Order: sequence, then C-alpha cells, then structure tokens
Amino acid sequence: MIYRKKSELEVKPLEGCMGGNGTVLMERLLNAPDEMAGKGRAYVRHTIRPGVSIGSHTHTGEMESMVILKGRATHIVNGAEQHLEAGDIIVAQDGDTHQIACEGDEDLVLIAQVLFAK
Repeated sequence: MIYRKKSELEVKPLEGCMGGNGTVLMERLLNAPDEMAGKGRAYVRHTIRPGVSIGSHTHTGEMESMVILKGRATHIVNGAEQHLEAGDIIVAQDGDTHQIACEGDEDLVLIAQVLFAK
C-alpha cells in the first residue's frame, strides 16, 4: 500500500518541458518504475499555467494517458488538434507524437501516466 498526502508531494519545475514554452509544475505521484510494479516510467500531476506548454514528443515503446482535472487544453496528436476540458481523457499510443498547451486564463491541471507498451 502506498499512501501520500498532497502536502508531502514535491513540486518540481520543468523549464521548457519537451521543448515547450514556460515552466510546467510537476508532482511525482508514484516513484517509477518501482512503485508502478515495473510497468511504467511516470505517474504525475502537471500544472500548466496560461501560455505554458509541453512540447511535441513521440512515445516509443510506451503509451501515455492523461486525465484533465481542471482548465482547458489544446492537444495535438499526430497533427490533429483537439480541445480538451475537465473530465476529458486522451491516450497517446506507442508511436504517437503529441503536445499539449494550456488554453485560456485558468491553469490546466492533469494527471499523466506513462506505461511501457511491452
């Protein structure tokens, strides 16, 4: 069993995350791969302020799911633009290229999980 309080999580600033704009604030929810049974490399909460983005990157040998908790986002996957809001879920599959940016004046908050494809 793993139990953590939000107050115990460290906020790590990621400047220019994946070549994006500004600073993404990351909270590591699980320490991967040990706390993910060796099946993934990340389980995090990102706070992305207005004007900030995670740049374009390709998932090779892994997949990433994101759940939008708060705010709105522009998400581009394999060249297709999507507009996301709280409650929406996206999955970038093995081989997909994507990027995400905060849309509007409210912070974008999301949970991202990166799992190994095999």
